[in-house]
Amino acid sequence: MNIMTMKKKLIILTLSVIGFLVILDTNIMNIAIPEIQSGLHVSLTDLSWAINIYTILFASFLIPFGRIGDIVGHVKLLNIALIVFAIGSMISGLASSLNVLLIGRSVQSIGAAIMLPSGMILGFRQVEKDRRNKIIAIFAATQALGAALGPTIGGFISQYFGWHWVFLINIPLVAIVLTMNLLLLSMKNEEVKKIKIDLSGTILIAGFLFLLTLSLVEGKNWGWISFETIGCLVSSLLLFMIFLYHEQHSSEPIIPLKLFKNRNYVGANVVILITFIVMASFIGIIPTFLTKVIGVSELHAALLITPMSITLLFSTPIATKLVGKVNSRVLVGFGIIILGIAVYFMGHLNLKNSYNQLYLVDILLGLGIGSIAGPAMSIAVGSLEGTELTAAQNVLNVVRNIGVIIGIALFLSLLDGNIDSAKQNVHSYATDRIEDSKLPKTVQNKMINRVKENDSTSQINSQSIKLPQIGTDQTVKLAKTQTKIIIGTKSDAGIILPTKIKQQLYQKVLIATQNKVKTINHELKGIFKDVKQHIHNQLTDAFLKLYKWELPFIVCGFLTIFIFKEKQYK
Repeated sequence: MNIMTMKKKLIILTLSVIGFLVILDTNIMNIAIPEIQSGLHVSLTDLSWAINIYTILFASFLIPFGRIGDIVGHVKLLNIALIVFAIGSMISGLASSLNVLLIGRSVQSIGAAIMLPSGMILGFRQVEKDRRNKIIAIFAATQALGAALGPTIGGFISQYFGWHWVFLINIPLVAIVLTMNLLLLSMKNEEVKKIKIDLSGTILIAGFLFLLTLSLVEGKNWGWISFETIGCLVSSLLLFMIFLYHEQHSSEPIIPLKLFKNRNYVGANVVILITFIVMASFIGIIPTFLTKVIGVSELHAALLITPMSITLLFSTPIATKLVGKVNSRVLVGFGIIILGIAVYFMGHLNLKNSYNQLYLVDILLGLGIGSIAGPAMSIAVGSLEGTELTAAQNVLNVVRNIGVIIGIALFLSLLDGNIDSAKQNVHSYATDRIEDSKLPKTVQNKMINRVKENDSTSQINSQSIKLPQIGTDQTVKLAKTQTKIIIGTKSDAGIILPTKIKQQLYQKVLIATQNKVKTINHELKGIFKDVKQHIHNQLTDAFLKLYKWELPFIVCGFLTIFIFKEKQYK
């Protein structure tokens, strides 16, 4: 029996586009932030909430809305969610103030939190359980692709069409998807479950995820040991403990806890968390490194990491097809090892002469993530049905999202610390280098002040510090001043110089001044060349040594493979 008819293929294609859109919108606006900031006249701190609100609400409502779909019907709920998502995109795209943008992003996130779980469940229903791996591979690849291509697509749209279209582009795409849904998926006689909504469990899990993601997203700004951050983390932990107790005694739990008795399911969640921490640290940090340190444009930076997306698109379905044929420990272990190699090269990038090392990292990351993401999801939910399937894949989606949040929040915080250390090192080096020179004290002080003025991530960039050369006008002014002093001294001694002698004296002083200025400028050039190179080296080290912190994650990921059972379903 040919289960993949043309109609079903179109359904799968449509649903995979939905997953792509949802994940894409988690980071598509990141690279357009400078343009949005200028357009709305807001601070970077305030604007960051337009990203954070989507992330926080999306993570908070994934599990509750997934369960509602089982009760009212996933087709109906998905179509409503698409309309909500489009409305949110329109509000965001037409926003003329930050508050309107925040409202739009909030509406978007609610639509997205419904679209992702309902779309995946409907996709699983298109094939028998033993053919589900293909659907999982497609969804895993397109969703990971959405995360990876966000900066590229966002950069292209904002550069050529303006930042408004970063959001408005969703509207025609949603219109196409909604039309396909109405043509292909019937809302009549839809399969639903006669179960009660676990209202208490829903509130508890939503509250837990909201406070957890809020603390992770804002911890960098609040301070990781601030009252706000600690308060959110402790409160989220308390809600989680109450949630676990409640679910153990609930007749209709929103997350059946027996899922976590399955070693494969636990292992899959852990490796997906680690994988997306690594992926987020690359996507969130490397484009900034390329723009601030290497000096490429935002769009060019996004294009330089695109090969990862292409590799991911091909490696995910291939790896997922091997589930059931290759031992899961071997399959996931291979992916972890490849990730480890990629992380090593990330920490030792040398882009002085070419981008070949970066392309290698792109390919290794795409291969490693693809070898883990699809197979892990397949191993986790491949044999589940009904409400257990809904709950299981919702938890996996949340874990992936938390991985992205941790990856960005943790490594941006570490980067801030590294940048601060780099600034101190640069200031110390520059001061010592200048004070050891033979330059006049006034010139030394001017140079030291110039270096100290450059006190931000963007300004400390070696390209931003301008060489304070002594120009022709200044040289002439110095010569005239020195000539006046000499003439004044002579006059005080009762010696009046003729005009011709004064002119000759000026020419003599001018030549001497020009020679002295030439020597000073030459030394200035040498000092600044050294300082700029030191700045470049310090910034490079500040970014790349971050990836040494990923070693514990890689080790944990490798140890996790022993959680998986050796024998797999077929």
